[in-house]
Amino acid sequence: MNLDINALKHHQLVEDGQLEGCYIHQPVAGSQEDDETVLAEAQALEKLGYKVVQVQAKRGTTTFAEAMQELALKTGHQPKN
Repeated sequence: MNLDINALKHHQLVEDGQLEGCYIHQPVAGSQEDDETVLAEAQALEKLGYKVVQVQAKRGTTTFAEAMQELALKTGHQPKN
């Protein structure tokens, strides 16, 4: 897969804060974590050395803040309280 880092379809770069430089995938309709294109994109990002985290939506919706909190916990960027 040729990866255009500026045209990602399923992952978003965290551009500031404690998680700067990580990529997050938040499932939405047509972009579930087990989809072949999502997996290929995540694997390509990981091969480039980026941290990639899948975030499970709860009750169909997850706020960006909730996704960032889950990513921080999974990557060890903040203590688990």
